Parts: sequence; structure tokens; C-alpha cells
Amino acid sequence: MIGKRICTVLTEVFENNKYSEQTKIIAEEIAQLIGVEKISVAFYEKAKDVYRVLISNFLPIQFKIPVKHINERTSLSKVYIEIEPGNKCETYVEQLYHTNPNIGEEKVGIILTNSLPTKMNNFEEIADFLAYALWFVPVYERSKNYLNKYRSLWMLTNLFESSKSYEELTEGFLKVIAEILESEITALVKISESFEMTVYKDNSTELKKIKIELSDISQETMRYFKGTEKIVYKPDGLSELFSERILSALIVPANNEWFIFANKRGKDVYLQTRSFDSMDLEIARDSAKRFILAGGRIEFEKRLEEEISKLKELKKSHELLIEEQKEQIRKMNAVHYISQAMRTMYSVKNVYRTLLLGLTSGRLLGYNRALLLTYDEKRDVLIGKMWFGPDSENVEEDWKKANLRAMRYADVVQYLREEAMTLEFSNKLTQMIENKIFPYKAHPILEKCVIRKKIFVANERIISTMGLEVADIVNLLGVKEFAVIPLVGREGVFGVVIVDNYYTKKPIKESDIDILKIISDSSGLAIETAANYEELRNKTLSLERQKSLIEYLREFSDSVLQNMSSAIVVLDKEGKVTEWNKKAEVYFSRAKEQMTGVELRTLGTEFEDIEEMAFQSMKIKEEITLSNYLIQIAGKERFYDIRITPFWDTEKIMLRGVIITLDDVTERVNLEKERKKQEKLAALGEMAARVAHELRNPISVLGGFIKRLEKNADNPDARNRYINIIADEILRLEQIVNEILDFSREPRALEFTRFNINKLINDVTMLLEDKIRDKNILFTFQTDAEEMTVYAEYSRIKQVIINLIQNAIEATPNNGKILVETKIGINSIKVSIWNEGTPIDKETADKLFVPFFTTKVHGTGLGLAICKKIVEDEQKGKIYHEPTDDGNRFVIELPKPEYEDIIEK
Repeated sequence: MIGKRICTVLTEVFENNKYSEQTKIIAEEIAQLIGVEKISVAFYEKAKDVYRVLISNFLPIQFKIPVKHINERTSLSKVYIEIEPGNKCETYVEQLYHTNPNIGEEKVGIILTNSLPTKMNNFEEIADFLAYALWFVPVYERSKNYLNKYRSLWMLTNLFESSKSYEELTEGFLKVIAEILESEITALVKISESFEMTVYKDNSTELKKIKIELSDISQETMRYFKGTEKIVYKPDGLSELFSERILSALIVPANNEWFIFANKRGKDVYLQTRSFDSMDLEIARDSAKRFILAGGRIEFEKRLEEEISKLKELKKSHELLIEEQKEQIRKMNAVHYISQAMRTMYSVKNVYRTLLLGLTSGRLLGYNRALLLTYDEKRDVLIGKMWFGPDSENVEEDWKKANLRAMRYADVVQYLREEAMTLEFSNKLTQMIENKIFPYKAHPILEKCVIRKKIFVANERIISTMGLEVADIVNLLGVKEFAVIPLVGREGVFGVVIVDNYYTKKPIKESDIDILKIISDSSGLAIETAANYEELRNKTLSLERQKSLIEYLREFSDSVLQNMSSAIVVLDKEGKVTEWNKKAEVYFSRAKEQMTGVELRTLGTEFEDIEEMAFQSMKIKEEITLSNYLIQIAGKERFYDIRITPFWDTEKIMLRGVIITLDDVTERVNLEKERKKQEKLAALGEMAARVAHELRNPISVLGGFIKRLEKNADNPDARNRYINIIADEILRLEQIVNEILDFSREPRALEFTRFNINKLINDVTMLLEDKIRDKNILFTFQTDAEEMTVYAEYSRIKQVIINLIQNAIEATPNNGKILVETKIGINSIKVSIWNEGTPIDKETADKLFVPFFTTKVHGTGLGLAICKKIVEDEQKGKIYHEPTDDGNRFVIELPKPEYEDIIEK
């Protein structure tokens, strides 16, 4: 029974910190049981390392005995305890220990008596029971206290679930956790650019917010806010922070914030110390983690609410957007129908009608009115064309009629086509603007549309800023909200269309601009296409007429070509025959079908030369002429005059081939030969007379001097003189005979070679250098190129050059000038020899190349005739005389080597 009463008393002490009279009564009962008069039972307070008296009829209740005054592990040792200064009491002390399976033996208290117990058996039982009771009752009461604290945590759960904002959560958490942990000061610290605290004290109802600059916080204070959670005792830094003494505190991190629980509150329970313990730290740490989660939940719910709100807003905007998109799709379909209908129109006027009808039809874009101004290129202005919309007097009736007509058609495009071509547009609106001039330059709206090709959407605010500059359009329309659409083609603007909602007052939205932009482009292209179609149709008619004319001309030219007296052969750039007229068929006994697409060289070796010259003509892009060209046909000689002409396209840009014209001149050549033969016979008769005359003089001289020689045979001087004269006359006779023979002999086989004509002239100049020096003549030789090759017989050309330069020396006065030049022509090499002197008159010049004609005292008159024979008959060149103001020039033209190579073949 006494054990139960001991536990009841201890429970009352530890639970309520209450010391009743029962403690003294229990002490007396224990004293009787163990055989002593007085007894005290003290509990070991580990935190303070003292024994506190709890049950006693000996020492004062709650009297504290330092552990150091008690001998360790000595049973019933005598100890003198000073109750008051100078008042010591003799006691016998028994140490009480409890064995804990987890930590081993631990000290729980002591028994103090005024004498040694006489009943040791009872004493030992009482001592064991008290040791267990002093261990169990405090542990039980502490566990019950922590159980109550944990049970109080449901308030946090409710708080965490019910808090709607972070501020509400913070305030409620600080108050609830302060109550659970029994802290006098509870604070939430946030350290960023400054030191911010939210503080709650148990003697206040509101939270206090404190902000301190970091520079004002000591390092002693800041060190507490590093690392993990901790218990601190007598922290001077926190005392400085809260401006009051802090005995103990819990510091617990919570993400980027810290919780501080300072100073344990006193309660009506037995406390060994007023400090926080590990259980408090554990509760604080767990609660801080839950606070973080709750804060995250609030933040999440807040964001969720914001997102839900945004989603609701988004839903509304999307619903509006969907409606707008539906309207846009309807308008886009309308634009498609309008564009499709305009594309099917082949008249510009009907395109305009379709456009205005599509813009104003309630079934399509549904604007109230549409005004068309077209661009006049000549006057560079806009001209009023059409204005479509209901008349102001019968608006509703006109709309009803239009909609009824539109509903009759299942096909919108068909509706637009038929309405555009049949509807009467000459209403009152059109009469107001038809043929009216609208200058666009310097106009703030029309100029932007026409020149910059931009759509202009006007509203009351914009019109107000423009003022009187746009009064003409505003007054005409009667509204300040309208859109001006340029009709843009690929090459320019065809005009503008002005739309408005005069009757419905419906605003023109920004989204309509894209629709109008498509209308602008598609209508411009449709107008351009229709205009091109009209132009194409006119051109087609013109082309058909031209085609008929061309067919007639082609037939006519073909007829002319086939009936020409000349053979016409056309070669392409590859040398293949593309045209072969009837005369060519007759000349060469080949049908056109046989020769088309065939190379000309297949006709024979002579045609190979012609083909080569054709390619040369294409190369130099000039005409080549061949006279009296010999072609063997069926074993017969035929002569042709041939012209090879480059064949250009109509614009003379691209070379398509060559045109070869062949004229049969065999009869002419034969007649020429006969004529020359007759002339030669006539010349021979004249020559005989001239020869007789020329020979008679030296023969007479010879006869005279022979007689003198006979008379003076004995005179050596006279005889030698006469013999020399006779010898000179004989040489003269030989020269005359040689010239006559040279002129009259038949052409011989010539040995053509390539040589530099400039070198030949230099060689001749050196031969005649003495004669030039004797007359002190200024001799000059000029050339286009150092190397100038000709293809001819060297000796015969040299004979010509000697003759001409020698004639020039004889005709040039003393101290006169001679100029020899060589030049490269298109088809020939030119050698000209000019001498200073009296120009030869025309009558004399016409006879210069006639045999036996001479202006000299001595000479046969055959020199220039022989030169002409060599150059023209033998070398196929030309020689002629050109008089100048101060002299005479003789010119030789020799064919270029490439042509002579062909002749050589």
C-alpha cells in the first residue's frame, strides 16, 4: 500500500509541481518501516547536477543538495549537509540507481536519514522501490507531456490544410508551434539582401515584422544561421537580436529561412530545467518540414488558382477567337468565291462588277457599300466608275431583294457571275461619282493606296488628325470609318475600292485587313488577266490576219525562190543543206529531197571548196564573192559567179547559216574568152605595126652605122665607137623582142609559194637604191604588220614591183618623195606605190595598161600591160591607178592566202 501512495505523491509532484502534506506523512511512514526517526527522499536533476528533496520529514521540501557533497557509491555514508549558513545537519546517505537495459545503470536519487536504519531488510526493499519510482514517474510524466505535445500537432495539420495564404500560414504556425514547444519567443528569419524577422511573443496577439541591415548584424549572431538544426544555451548573439536575455533556443532551417524558438516557458509541472531538449528539437524539425510542405502546397494552390483563372480567361478568349476564326473562315470562303468568279470573267468591266457585288453581298463579305475609282494613266488621276449599295431611301427593301436573289443559287460563283453580268449598276450612287475626277497625288489616303499600294483603314480618330485634307472623301461617303483597297496588279495599280458600313455602323476590324489584302491582290490579278485576255484576243485576231498574210508571203517568197534564174542553196551552221531551189536542181541534177540535210561536199571536190568558203563567211560574218568559178558537171566545164552571204535572223542578232547564190556564166566566160582572143588578134595586128615601127628605127640606125663602119674601117677610134653604138642598138632590139614575147606568150605553169611581201619590197628597194640616191628621193615604206604573207609566184610579183617602183623613180622629180605601203584588207593584201609628181589625167590614165601605150620618149609601152597580165590573169588579183592632188598611186591587190590555198587545190 505504501508503494502506491509513494507513486501517487511523486506523480502529484512531477505532474503538478505540487507538494502536499502527504509528502510528510509518507516520509514518517517510511521512517517507521526502516527504523529511523527522520527521512528525506531527493531526486537527481541531471541538468543541474543536484539532488532535490521531494518527500521529507527531515530536510526542507525542494531543498537542493549538490552532488559533489555526496560520496559516490558508498552505502549509508555519513554526510554533513549545510541547511543554512552555519547550520549543518548530520545525515546518512544511500545512493539510488536504476539499471536501464539500453544505457546501463543510471543515478536517480538518494535517501537521507538522521540515523542508521534499524530495519535493514525493509530499508533495502524501500530503497529498491524508491529507485524504480524515481526513475519511472519522471519518465512517465515526461512521456505523457511529449504525448500531449504530439497530440497538439493536429492543430498544425488543421492549420496547414486550412491556410489560404503564406502570410496566414506563417502567423498561425508561429502561434501554434510556440504553444506546442512552450517558447516565449518564436521567430521566422529570412536572410537575403537584408535580415528580416517575423516575431511572435507569448504575451502579444500580433506578429511583429523586423528588418535589419546585414551590416548591423554581428558575426556572433550570423554564425547561428549556418549548418543544420541546433539547440543553443545562453546565446549572446540571439539576446542581442531580441534585446532580451535568451537562456536557450532552438534554431531550425526551413529552405532559405530559419525558425527560432527561444526561452522555454514555465508551467505548473515539475521541471528539472527550463531549457529545450532533443524531443523539442525533433518536434521543431518535423514541424518546419511540414511548414515547408504546407508553404509549397499554398504556393501550388495559388499558382493553380492563377492557372485556372488564366485557363478560364483563355477559354473565353479562345471561344471569342473561335467565333472570330469562324467568321474569318466564312470571309475567306467568300474571298475564294469572289476570286474564282473574277477569274472566270473575260471582261474588265465584269470583273469590276463581280468585285463590287462580292464586297457588298450579305452572303459574302457583306459591306454596306463599295465605291470603285479606276486609274486613268493618261491624266494620272482616279476616275469615278461605279458605286454599289442600297439607296438610302429603300435600304431594307434593297437588302431583302439582294439576299433573296443570292439564296436562289446553290453555287455562289454562279450567283456572282450571273448577277455581275445582269445587275444594273447605274443607281443613284453611281450617278453621283461617275466620271468624276479624284486627284490622288498629295492626298493623304489615296496617294498611300495608289503609290505605296497599301490598304488604308480609316476611323474617327485617324480622320480627325487628317482634318480638311480628306474632307472630299469624308463628305462624299458621309462616314468616318471606311477602308480603301488598292487593286494591285503585277505592273501597277488599276484603281481603288472604298468600302464602308454606312447603314449598319459595323466597325471594320484589324482582322479584316488580311481579307482585304487578299481581295486587293486577287482582284488586281483578275483585272490584269481580263485586260490581258482582251489584249490577247485582239492580238489573236491581228495575228490571224498576219498569219494569213505570212502564209501568202511565204507562198509568194517560195514561188519567187523557186522561179529565180539563179541557183539558191542555203546551208545551216553545220554546213547541211536546208534549201535547194529548182534552178539548183537543174544545174546539178539533184532533187531537193535528195539534198536536204546533206553536206554540200557530197557533190564533189569543187563543192568542198565552196563549203569551206561558206564556213569562212560565217566566221568573218561578211559576204564572199567568186567570179568565173569552174565546176566540172558530168564531165563538162561550167563557170559560175558565186556569192556566199551570211544568213541572219530577222533581227540580225543570231547567225543561222549562209546563202549561196550561183549564176551560170559559162556562156559569158566563153564570150569573154572569144572577145579576148579577138582583142588579142587586133592587138597582135597593132603590135605588128608597132613592132615594125619599133624595130625599124634601130635597124635604120644599124644600117647607117654599118655603112659608116665600112667607110672608117681603118680608123680604130671611129670603128670602136660605131661598134659600141651598134651593140647598144642590138641590145635595144633584144629588149623590145623580149617584151613582145613576154606579153604575147601563152600563160605557163606557175609555181605558187608563200612569202613575205614586205621582204620582197625591201629586196627590190635595195636593187634600186642607187637610182633613188641619184635623184635624192625621200623613199618611205610603211606596213600594217612586219610579217605579211601572200600566196603567189615570187619572181613574177617581183617583176611587177620592180617595174612599178622604177616607173615611180623615173616620174619623181629630183628631191621628191616616194611612199610604198602594204595593208591587210578584208579579202586581200594591198601594195600601193605613190610618187610625187604631176597627176595623170583621166584620158591618159584610161590607156595606161593598154599594150604599146607610153608617154616616154623611149620604151615599148608594154611594162604596165605586162604587170596587169601578171597580177590579174596569172595571180587573180587587181592592179589600178589612183591620181592624187600631188602625184600618182598604183595599187596591187593580191588575194589572202586562205582563199589562194583553196584555188591551189
